[in-house]
Amino acid sequence: MPSSSPVDISAGPRAVVATAADLIYKVGRSVLGAERMPTAKANAWAAVCADQERARIREENARILLSR
Repeated sequence: MPSSSPVDISAGPRAVVATAADLIYKVGRSVLGAERMPTAKANAWAAVCADQERARIREENARILLSR
């Protein structure tokens, strides 16, 4: 009697997404150049800078409002 093994229906879409992501990365790297490709470190630094800028603006707005 053959045993029924479970079928992972999410394996197909995961493989498609992984292949598409790899292709997008390779195309981006060839178009932009390896040195201009965004990295996780660059993204994290951009987020830190954006947070600091928002904090600076909040402080400036609070100072303006309190001085009136």
